[in-house]
Amino acid sequence: MNVRAICNGRFALPMPPADARTLFTPEGERRWAGSSWNPIYAIRGAAEDDSAPGTVFTTESDGGKATWIVLERRHDGMRYARVAHDRIAGTIDVVCTQGESSDVTEVAVTYDVTSLGPEGGAFVKELEASFEEFLEGWRRRFLRASARVCL
Repeated sequence: MNVRAICNGRFALPMPPADARTLFTPEGERRWAGSSWNPIYAIRGAAEDDSAPGTVFTTESDGGKATWIVLERRHDGMRYARVAHDRIAGTIDVVCTQGESSDVTEVAVTYDVTSLGPEGGAFVKELEASFEEFLEGWRRRFLRASARVCL
């Protein structure tokens, strides 16, 4: 039986929202996600405006190949659709707003994920159970990447 989870979480980054938002585009994510994040675009030249709505790209991970579609590019963030065939499908929404000061960003992330088979069901349940830890991993990678840029 397939399952669906809607996971919501938040974390803060020590940078202005305009800078943080750029980290959530396909190319911006290369700056912090590590070597495993390597979007391959369906259309040559799409990386030049990688966050344009309708942009399609694929990624490879431990969970296999996934197809992504940029659904929205907003002044406060991004929204994507993601499908890993026979595993999961869903949306990812990232919203960046000013935190307690102008140089702090509150990042709100929502994963709405439905399984497409047994392996996907296990993934959805694990994501739901460990979503806060998952986002803490994002935050730590951002901070490590920021420290490397500042050196």
